[in-house]
Amino acid sequence: MAKILHPCFDETESGYRIHLPIAKQCNTKCNYCKIALSKGDQRPGVAERILAIDEIVPYINKSLARYKDCKIIGIAGPGDPLANPDELFAALELVSRYFPGFKKCICTNGFWLEDYVDQIRAARIDYMTLTMNAINADTLSKIYQFISYHGEQYEGAEAGRLILTLQKTALELLSLMQGLKIKVNIVFIPGVNDQEMDELIQFLCGYPVNIINIIPLLPVADTTFETMAPFNQNEYNKMKKVLADKYPAVRLKQGCQRCRSDARGKIVLKENFSVCSKERLL
Repeated sequence: MAKILHPCFDETESGYRIHLPIAKQCNTKCNYCKIALSKGDQRPGVAERILAIDEIVPYINKSLARYKDCKIIGIAGPGDPLANPDELFAALELVSRYFPGFKKCICTNGFWLEDYVDQIRAARIDYMTLTMNAINADTLSKIYQFISYHGEQYEGAEAGRLILTLQKTALELLSLMQGLKIKVNIVFIPGVNDQEMDELIQFLCGYPVNIINIIPLLPVADTTFETMAPFNQNEYNKMKKVLADKYPAVRLKQGCQRCRSDARGKIVLKENFSVCSKERLL
């Protein structure tokens, strides 16, 4: 049996994956993100539509007719998967039942990971991406407008402290899961967390993180950061080189094309960035 490769973790052109857009809700409001249903936008937080649970198996089968070599099923939005636990674990159970040879992947902010850690273990997840943008509560309060947690909404400094606690706990719990590969996504935001990359990488070095993906800010209309000028490619490459030289044992992802929540197919490495399939729902 050929080795299954995840294009986002192994950075290979031979890896395929299918994203299931089932996560309608989110438990926070990031200042760089806007959840949307769209045919044209090429970014996270976007899908053409939300799949119903009874559509999942037919959708995967139709996708496999086009991408026969795919062995990875991912759930990355458009909201946060763990903010949609019923849909998430129902989808994972269907994947395990009907596609037992496939690997399973989740991308989350980790806020509710502690609440569902037993279900995550039981689902035998193979890959987990945790978006963690800072380890300073004050910085986090500038990145997230609010967090909803256990029926309450938190804002400002209180939200920053809670997010930091929850994400540290999430990383600790993930680190205890045998056979799980962990990727950390960091959105690189000018004037907000750009001076904290070194501190954040040092912190992550204390955990079994397989790969770190530093993603330049993508200004999105109707968000708090929509007018913020992102770093150019030279500035971004310079920052990554400094970190790579300082932390040679750390795997820094080559680049990220910010895939949609319904992206499918092969990711092609090109000019230091990954280009993912823009195929729509069947």
